[in-house]
Amino acid sequence: MSTTRRIDLVMAVAAVVTVVVTVPSLAQDAQTVLVDLPSAGRLAAVGAELTSVLESEGMHVLQPVAGQWPEPLPSRVVTDADSIRDEQRQQALRQFIDEGGGLVLIISRSRRSIEQANVFVRPLGLEIMPVASSLEPVEFYDTPLASGLNMPDVGSLRLAITGQITVPIARQGDNLVCAATSYGRGGVILLPALLVLADGVPEVRGPGLKLLTRCIRWSGQLPELASYAPEAQVAGAVGAGIEIPTGRTGLPQESRDFAGAILYDCQATEDQWPQITAVVVQALRESGLPVRALAVAGQDDPLVEYSVPEQAALYQYVAAGGSLLVLAHAHTDRQIRLVYLSEVLSYFGAVCSLGRPGGSAQATGGPVRQLGDIPGGVRVSGRSVKPLITVGSRPYLAAGYLEFENGRLVVMDAGPLLENAGYRLQLSQRVLPWLMSAE
Repeated sequence: MSTTRRIDLVMAVAAVVTVVVTVPSLAQDAQTVLVDLPSAGRLAAVGAELTSVLESEGMHVLQPVAGQWPEPLPSRVVTDADSIRDEQRQQALRQFIDEGGGLVLIISRSRRSIEQANVFVRPLGLEIMPVASSLEPVEFYDTPLASGLNMPDVGSLRLAITGQITVPIARQGDNLVCAATSYGRGGVILLPALLVLADGVPEVRGPGLKLLTRCIRWSGQLPELASYAPEAQVAGAVGAGIEIPTGRTGLPQESRDFAGAILYDCQATEDQWPQITAVVVQALRESGLPVRALAVAGQDDPLVEYSVPEQAALYQYVAAGGSLLVLAHAHTDRQIRLVYLSEVLSYFGAVCSLGRPGGSAQATGGPVRQLGDIPGGVRVSGRSVKPLITVGSRPYLAAGYLEFENGRLVVMDAGPLLENAGYRLQLSQRVLPWLMSAE
């Protein structure tokens, strides 16, 4: 909940069904690779040439038969985001990596491909972000994987990889565009399609195909590669380049019908709230529940003081078992809004105030622990509040949680959502699942 009028976020309780996929143990032949690339288009031509190259280097290549993968999977797999849209296949691949497999995942720069890839990589502690076009050249980091390779001739890749990076492979300006991460006993390498397709004519075995071949070979040796790698960028390396929509949410507005839906109440148009709202609503939609905005009549400024009946409604809702996300954000000249917000939060034993210094942030759990630096902003405090994200050695809380009678609350400084990808991962992969799991 921001410092907004009425209930900011009401989350309906949802049943979560987990599908367990059994994956046979990895094949013992470390020189076998499964190549599952599209059967049409430019990547199909690359796949045919890739098979020839790998076999000439002594590797055995397998391909899907009638769309089905072999069992057991070989030690290495190369595929693209469109080939792993099936949820069971995603679970199978995560277990494959956890048991020691090496995956090379090719990603295009379209928003659809990035969104599909993120469904798979977020549980691994990674996130791919669309960013503004860049005129900077693409450069390799100094690792054995890229040693002696010429950089493919490409334009703007318009994406950045953030999260728990084990090995940075290539960058474009300040954006990490090709990287690897370890997961369990294996790992995954994220490789932009434009780097693979840069050769133009697939029959010409240029730097794009050489890079793909290197990635396949090193995907099964990430621990060794990491020992040579420079220090990776922590989550949050994306900065002002990230494209975040502005304006109002565009959500359906309701005044009373919120059954089975998430109620989001923040239609403010100042203090960066449109940008914050865009980030939060995107994360909320991933829950699968409909998201609706509260229609507030007769209010030019949706950030106003709460009435006594509204405070009582929030108290009763949480006490009865509801889940509430509270997003706090204000600048110095508008900090009275935090006073209004804290008046409501005091019923639950929490307070928000300005004055938290910026600095190195750490999460107490979740997909990414080391978040890098975040800016100063709102401090969350309270005797019953447990830490989610801390800043500095003192430490100060940028986010905390608590359980109140039968309900749950999370209170977060919303400002870092615009600056730090790891902070956004904590929201989507830790905070929201915890609130949704309330019974």
